[in-house]
Amino acid sequence: MKCLLLLAAFAVLTSCGANLPQSFYKKSLTEENYVENSKNNYSLYFNANTTDAQVHIQLVPDAITWQPTADGYGNTALLAKQLHRPYFTITSGTDTLTVANRHIYFKEVVNFRDIGGLKTTEGKTVKWGKIFRSDNLSNLKASEFSKFNDLNIKTVFDLRTNHEIKGKEDNLPTATEYIHFPTLEDNEDLLSKMRARVINGEVSDEQSLNLMLDLYRSVISDNIPSLKKLIHQIVDSNDAVLYHCSAGKDRTGVVTALLLSILKVDRETITQEYLLSNYYRRAKLEKIISKVKIAKLVKTRIELQAIQNFMSVDERYLNAAFTEIDAKYGGIDLFIQNQLGIDDVQRALIIKKLTY
Repeated sequence: MKCLLLLAAFAVLTSCGANLPQSFYKKSLTEENYVENSKNNYSLYFNANTTDAQVHIQLVPDAITWQPTADGYGNTALLAKQLHRPYFTITSGTDTLTVANRHIYFKEVVNFRDIGGLKTTEGKTVKWGKIFRSDNLSNLKASEFSKFNDLNIKTVFDLRTNHEIKGKEDNLPTATEYIHFPTLEDNEDLLSKMRARVINGEVSDEQSLNLMLDLYRSVISDNIPSLKKLIHQIVDSNDAVLYHCSAGKDRTGVVTALLLSILKVDRETITQEYLLSNYYRRAKLEKIISKVKIAKLVKTRIELQAIQNFMSVDERYLNAAFTEIDAKYGGIDLFIQNQLGIDDVQRALIIKKLTY
């Protein structure tokens, strides 16, 4: 019997390569000009059709030498072993564009992102280096504090409940202001209990989907005063800020959607940015699914899709939040005005402050 179980476990382990949907392996947000960050290395990929394109870096006096890729269309610029995050300025003719890395690499904080660089419906661009989102920072290493401090983040808002934080407290540089700002009331630790039910196979695929849809509706409607206060503190800050929940995908995703809506980024782009969590969390999700497959040998009731529903993001989830806003509050503009307390004049000032 033990041999059979070992063979079964081996079969499970060797079949873990294609667990996730193919969409998880491709960025949901398509950008012609973007920067990839791996450790302290930065690679700029930009679309410049003319040979007079120049690339410069903020705070670095010398221009980067650029050269076409093999196909002669795309262009790249590389920076290795940088102590400071570079902001690339691409100039081609009369056009100038600033680009930075959307994903900031930290070894065990996998969903750390800058929400800058997105176009608005008014033709503006959300500023880089002002608003960051991430998963929890309990695994941020002291050796990475220098890189974190280089982002000039002065305040971190933790959206988790007390139960979620226990044993997973943020590890932050001493100069960083930490503010606990739960966006959901969870005095009975219902979130953790629900996770346990899913892992124990007590929740079906359909039930897990409905639970996630309800969660997104709840983030919108159940604690509006807290949500309003959080949004105001973020947009009122003159320094860079970061907010996060546990995985940096659900509550963090909704808060990001609201902030980008205030700045008048279109809903399709907001959704594409939101879905990036699947791309940046894919390696972590693969490990989780692999463990679940092994656990399923003992707990046969476990549904892999139910686990995936709970651990990933889905366009249907964010749509549930927007549908809640549309149905209950008359649309996003009225929600911003009436529930978040941001009138047209205030909104225009926020847009001026946080966009180019």
